[in-house]
Amino acid sequence: MENGLTERNRLRVRQLYDAYVGGDMATVMASLTDDVCWTSGDGPSAAPWCGCRNGRAGVEQYFAELAAKCSILDYRVGEIIVDGDRVAVTAVVRARYHHSGAEREVTKVDVIRMRDGQVAEFREYYDTAAMAADLAV
Repeated sequence: MENGLTERNRLRVRQLYDAYVGGDMATVMASLTDDVCWTSGDGPSAAPWCGCRNGRAGVEQYFAELAAKCSILDYRVGEIIVDGDRVAVTAVVRARYHHSGAEREVTKVDVIRMRDGQVAEFREYYDTAAMAADLAV
């Protein structure tokens, strides 16, 4: 049973990242539970999109705040590691800041908890100190 759950979640997460990379935000948003807990970085002091968001409206706010400050130029998914309802995804992201035109490549890890094929918890880890310094320039 656990192996079946693992494989279903591996496929589902791959589909979600493919949708995100392809710009299909409707699919991404539909994949979230109503009570999703979405956390980026250490807290709101690092960047406007950092901190914890709850529910789909909170996740929409996260993406709006991210888009207001930078454009994602490239998003490459590395490994997808799954055990039951727990998922870890490595990725490399290249972003351009609107205020300076500077670009930064960021290595990150997303940790996800799935519930019935939907994302119930999402937390991304990356170098928020570098991001805060970039935004301060």
